[in-house]
Amino acid sequence: MRLFKMELYKICHKRFFVAGTVVMTGILLFFFWLTYTNERATVDGVTYTGYQAIQKNRQITEEFKGVLTEEKLEQMREKYLLEKSLYDSSQNTDEEWKYYRNINFLDRFVMNYLSFGYSMNDTDLGTVRELTGKEIILEYYDGWRTFFNTLELGMSLGSILILIGSSTIFAGEGQTKMLPLLFTTPEGKKSDIRVKIAAAFTVAIGIWLAVVILDLLLCGTVYGFDGLNCYNGMVLTYLWPRSECLIPMYYFVPMAVLFSFLGIVSLCAITLCISAYYKSTFHAVVVAAVCWGTPILAGSILDGLPGIFRYLYAAPAMMIIYATIFKTYDFLHVLPGISIVVSILCTIVAFRKYRGQQVI
Repeated sequence: MRLFKMELYKICHKRFFVAGTVVMTGILLFFFWLTYTNERATVDGVTYTGYQAIQKNRQITEEFKGVLTEEKLEQMREKYLLEKSLYDSSQNTDEEWKYYRNINFLDRFVMNYLSFGYSMNDTDLGTVRELTGKEIILEYYDGWRTFFNTLELGMSLGSILILIGSSTIFAGEGQTKMLPLLFTTPEGKKSDIRVKIAAAFTVAIGIWLAVVILDLLLCGTVYGFDGLNCYNGMVLTYLWPRSECLIPMYYFVPMAVLFSFLGIVSLCAITLCISAYYKSTFHAVVVAAVCWGTPILAGSILDGLPGIFRYLYAAPAMMIIYATIFKTYDFLHVLPGISIVVSILCTIVAFRKYRGQQVI
């Protein structure tokens, strides 16, 4: 335990880590503040902004909360859909911008799915209901969209902390010429390496947990937790009648959070493995950063990851992106297995490689 506390101290009390934690928290809070203060909603001719707009959207949705019916949809269309047509070409640019910007939650929902006045059975809502054999639930779900956007940003910033913090675990000892003096404690060589690895994973998991908890607290306080009974397609993209868009949010949220956890853990393992191969923290950080960013670059160049490259979606940088679940739904079960196997193998390789350096 003494060695474990020492390793934790070495990671967490470095200037970059402390400063990075403060900056990361500040960026997340600012991003969340910027997101919810930009919310706008017009109800009964009155335009609300920021927190008031969110609360007003929550309030007007309560009346129609639950199973969607033809009657509810018609009431929403009559009561909340703005009179100005979305397709009125006579509007000037300023008026169009004001119209889009001030639209409330129910206006947006009706325009997305019923803007032409069709009945529910003639829209994608009816197709989804027929396909699933289940009723469609409506709740105020905007908070979960903000949750995932904030989560992605937090995990990306946290990944940077892990890249730099974990890269120094083994490489830093070689750079400071401490290799000949290490592992002379009564605990032995293996114990010291295990403690280093345990400390690195503890920090990584701690960062992941802190981001998730902070995100939940912020979104729950401002937006509430309604929307878990809605489909993920309705909340995050559009309710297409496709399997990847028909995952209830009470499944999708834990799934996406679990994927982010596996992404953070595998990143830590890969970084430790790279660190064990270098005696310079600079080289370890650079190589780890390149490995982390390559799948994102490949996805940008190839417009996605087709063919054999699709397994790169199991890379740490891709696992923290909730859209990965949409893009890989047909082989989704493979990604956690790849991530777990890579994490275990990289940890074992890091252990063996660094232990081998000490007996030279």
